[in-house]
Amino acid sequence: MPKYRVVETMPAPALQCPDCGTHLAEPSRQARGAWRCPRCDCQLSGAWSLRPDSLLALTVATAVLWLPALILPLMRLENLGLDREASLLDCVLRLMEGAYLPVGLLLLLTLVIMPLVNLLSAGRLLWAARVGSGGGAPDPLWMAMYRHSREWAMTDIFLLGILIAMTKLGDMATVTPGPGLFCLVVAVLLRLIIETLAQPDQLQRLLEARHDS
Repeated sequence: MPKYRVVETMPAPALQCPDCGTHLAEPSRQARGAWRCPRCDCQLSGAWSLRPDSLLALTVATAVLWLPALILPLMRLENLGLDREASLLDCVLRLMEGAYLPVGLLLLLTLVIMPLVNLLSAGRLLWAARVGSGGGAPDPLWMAMYRHSREWAMTDIFLLGILIAMTKLGDMATVTPGPGLFCLVVAVLLRLIIETLAQPDQLQRLLEARHDS
């Protein structure tokens, strides 16, 4: 009788989509372009290779610009002899007074707390990816914080509202952009670059590879 030899095959590495939970085969390391879930179209990896050194430098630069973006005046409004200016933090604190407390708390969460959490978690994960196994694997809580803070940090929407308000108020008063607005614009652009290049699943795979090596 012929003898048959049983060949054990190793299962292909599988990943799970964070949005819909679909199990997917891990893409080849030589593959180029963005990788999306075929079921829910969630972006799982960026179109570029992840470079921790460059992204960590951008994260530090964003954190340096974020403090003046909070406390420096966003714009200066002059109308009939009245001169008013306010920072982003002033806007949040004034809305928390009286009947607008829920709105102020929402702005505090989306404009102050979540962007800071996003920067801290991104910096911690990128630092771990940069130093490799010597820095130890970061706690999974950092990755969860990074995922959720990306969805709740809405400084870009707030910036769009400021630009619309400046356009509408231009016919009624003299509106002068402040130094806080310049810092906010640059910080928002840098944070969008970091979020685009450092996709959570792509960063997770890099952390696992660096930790195992």
